[in-house]
Amino acid sequence: MSNESLNLGHLFGLPTIKVVRVNPDAAIPTLAHEGDAGLDLQTMESVTIPPGKRVKLPSGLAFGLPDYTVGRIWPRSKLANHKGLVVLAGVCDRPYTGEVMISLLNTGEDPIELRKGDKVAQMAVLPILTGLPIEEVDSLEETSRGASGINDAELRLRN
Repeated sequence: MSNESLNLGHLFGLPTIKVVRVNPDAAIPTLAHEGDAGLDLQTMESVTIPPGKRVKLPSGLAFGLPDYTVGRIWPRSKLANHKGLVVLAGVCDRPYTGEVMISLLNTGEDPIELRKGDKVAQMAVLPILTGLPIEEVDSLEETSRGASGINDAELRLRN
């Protein structure tokens, strides 16, 4: 499916994501399928990532994101599920206009070989509230959860 057939934002008056090829070999990111949330990002370097090690790879692209959005860089499901390759530090702030770098960690047991041009991550552009006023208070209102932390309700995970 062509990227043009998936880009219907102009019909609804939606803002545009601007992209600059920092590396002339970089591919303009696309949605693999209609309705996908993330734009596929490719690496511009070949690398082998040993188990337990991390790398920072260039995408070859810089983005101009619309106001009140953020680019969230996430793992590709197949690489995460089958190889244990996860994304670290996956935030592209709207004011940042430099090359997007992709920080990857191999959590698997085997080395992972990536080649230049491989799709290694995806970026979803999401709305975000920013610039909200911050007010210091003495306490917070009571809620049904209160200060219960991660998995507090999961009895099977308690020691």
